[in-house]
Amino acid sequence: MLEIFKKSPLISRAVVFLILPLAFLCHFIYSNFFTDALPELQGGQKVEGIQAKISLERDENGVVYIEASTDTDVYFAMGYAHAQDRLWQLELQRRISQGRLSEIFGRAFVDQDIWIRTLGIYPAAEKAQAHLSGPAIASLEAYAAGINAWLNTNQALPVEFSSFGIKPEPWRSIDSLAWTKIFAMNLAGNYGAEIQRFIASQHLTSEQVKVFFPEAEPVAQLAGGKGIDAKTSDILTDLLALNHKFEDGLKIGGRFVGSNAWVVSGKLTESGRPILANDPHLGLQIPSLWYAVSQQGDTVSAAGMSLVGLPLVIFGKNEHIAWGGTNMMADVQDLYLEQLNPLEPAKYQHKGQWRAFETRTETILVQADFPAGLRAPLEPVEVQVRRSVHGPIISDVVEGFEQPVALRWTALADEDTTYESFYRLNFARNWNEFKSAVSLHVAPALNLLYADQDNNIGMIGVGKIPIRQKGKGNMPVSGADESFGWAGYIAPQELPQTYNPERGYLINANNNNMTPGYRHFISQDFALPARAERIGQLLQHYLDKGDKLTVEDMQIMQADVKDLSSSKLLARLKNAGVSGERQQQALEILKRWDGQAAKDSVGASIYYGWARHLRNRIFADELTAFWNQNDHARYLTSISGRLSADRLEALLAEDSRWCDNIDTKVRETCADEIGMALSDLLEEMTRLAGADLQNWHWGDIHHTLYAHTPFSEIKLLDTLFERRISSGGAANTVNAAASSFDETEGYLKTFGAGFRQIMQLQPSGDIHVFMNSTGQSGQVASPHYDDMVEKFRNVEFIPLAPQNKAVASLLLTPIDKAGTP
Repeated sequence: MLEIFKKSPLISRAVVFLILPLAFLCHFIYSNFFTDALPELQGGQKVEGIQAKISLERDENGVVYIEASTDTDVYFAMGYAHAQDRLWQLELQRRISQGRLSEIFGRAFVDQDIWIRTLGIYPAAEKAQAHLSGPAIASLEAYAAGINAWLNTNQALPVEFSSFGIKPEPWRSIDSLAWTKIFAMNLAGNYGAEIQRFIASQHLTSEQVKVFFPEAEPVAQLAGGKGIDAKTSDILTDLLALNHKFEDGLKIGGRFVGSNAWVVSGKLTESGRPILANDPHLGLQIPSLWYAVSQQGDTVSAAGMSLVGLPLVIFGKNEHIAWGGTNMMADVQDLYLEQLNPLEPAKYQHKGQWRAFETRTETILVQADFPAGLRAPLEPVEVQVRRSVHGPIISDVVEGFEQPVALRWTALADEDTTYESFYRLNFARNWNEFKSAVSLHVAPALNLLYADQDNNIGMIGVGKIPIRQKGKGNMPVSGADESFGWAGYIAPQELPQTYNPERGYLINANNNNMTPGYRHFISQDFALPARAERIGQLLQHYLDKGDKLTVEDMQIMQADVKDLSSSKLLARLKNAGVSGERQQQALEILKRWDGQAAKDSVGASIYYGWARHLRNRIFADELTAFWNQNDHARYLTSISGRLSADRLEALLAEDSRWCDNIDTKVRETCADEIGMALSDLLEEMTRLAGADLQNWHWGDIHHTLYAHTPFSEIKLLDTLFERRISSGGAANTVNAAASSFDETEGYLKTFGAGFRQIMQLQPSGDIHVFMNSTGQSGQVASPHYDDMVEKFRNVEFIPLAPQNKAVASLLLTPIDKAGTP
């Protein structure tokens, strides 16, 4: 090594004057700005606001086990632990729900802030608190006190705070309730589907519309017989663009948001006790939205997954019952076109009378773009927010139009007792108490699965789902037409529910589980049945062999990547006519593919790429020809993504006119398009993965992305804060992976399971295993920032059990008014 330096003085100078100082600087920055902010998890701490000593023990995975003399102290400790591990996440979530991201991130987030202020998320949370019980409010206040107690220790803050020059404000109970609204927003995006249907109906024939939206109703009827003018059409399209921006930027909402859950009766299990498995799917991020915890107080004894920002176990178990959930996919949002008074535009028509809009002015502070210290300050943005009887006028977020469009959404109702429902659920001891608790649930609409110590299982729909007087809410309607109003909500006892079914198990994967003849309308946006069918297929596979089911079997099922939705289209592609050696090689690989979207599969790369290019070939010309504005065309093109593989295969089978390119004079067949799509794939994959087809592994071009807000948007910092890992799965596999394609990076999975959890209740000691998607900590210097990423990809599990050996133990002791412990 010394010889190299002697022969190459330039290298030695670079090492001495550049590399070593840079390494020293990096070490200094890491030590002073990252590791110093790690919380002290060992020893003792004196705090105000607790009644007795509280123990917070953490195991080798960073999972916290809380023991306290009272339930209130448990919830205090939850706030304290969340602040220790996820303080930046708490700050970020509060600013999202308040519409205050621009204060720290600058102009790029003004639109998102205006959107949240227009919806009135924070005012809605303030109104909701008035409808909660004393104990529920006490839990929120104790949680807030715990967060603030941590802030009062004046320990170093996570690096994100110093990077943007801010300090966290004291937490309030309203901050937690506001986050429940954002969580509901995650699982309710029907208004976006309404706009998509409308855009399609404006630019496609009725027959073409039914290809993508077979349930769509005529626009003229839904608009009160008057139709919708071109300007309103443009506004609705802009709203859809903003919706996509919100989903992409903050990972809130999206078409593929969903979950898997199933529960098996003890009569089918090896132990004779029920097993419940659950893995909710949301936008992926680092840190995860979820935080594993075990809580033990004077009456509460719960364990499972909490949402950061809330003190409760959202999905988990207590000593008597276990529960999990999936998105019901219910239609709980409607758009109303309000009719203005031509003489007094500040008024709109309702029930034959002119009513004044409720108005308020919102001021949004805007930070100069990062780094703010090097840029001139920006003027605050003032926006007027209007509201009709139907809800906020969301079209006001787009400038330059007159037609007000209101959003009615169950989560914005004043009497929102969703938090009360989750609070009582943590204490439920049997099916009746479980049903009583969830009857208070408002939003989001969920399917909750249930098991108890008495070997009962069940599933019940929860949430406020509107009963519409006319129509099904799948298109914008006239606000002046009273017949499009809501007549109330489906009564809790009339929502779908099943208890101890004869077959011994229950499954939901966001599919339609309404019984034939069910009299209420729930949705037209259910997920494809492929995931639910595969879960049932796997369960039946074990049972047909005469095997009794185990927790280990559930783990294998959650890892499953068999895509049942591919079967029909795959069969057609396997019989496609091809030309040339490389096309033949690709076809031979595909013929051997069994539909398993494993990360080492080459067949998966060929199938999903071929299908994507086939969609583009068939629909791109028709869907982009209706508008001459590229941004609008983008959303028309996205409609093709709604088409299932089965429906695509049916169009190919009938040699649909969609296959004929309208820009050419030559009549093209679907067989032509299949061949050209395969050529597109071969060219693309050669660019991404090289010329050798045998090296086209799915995991090499398909990666899970855990993005960090905001450092994933800043070069160099993105490599430090975000995490990427090769992965398998697809949108319709049990191990779900909803991906988008990037021309340079391949497929990026941004939606999928946020955690996995399996619980078996039994008198001798419950079995409870889980895995979070990233880690328990939100601090990049912590060993628990990303220690679960690879384990989660590999579908490994760890126990969530109080007997786990503690590697860190923190004791909180109260300070009396005199200041002595």
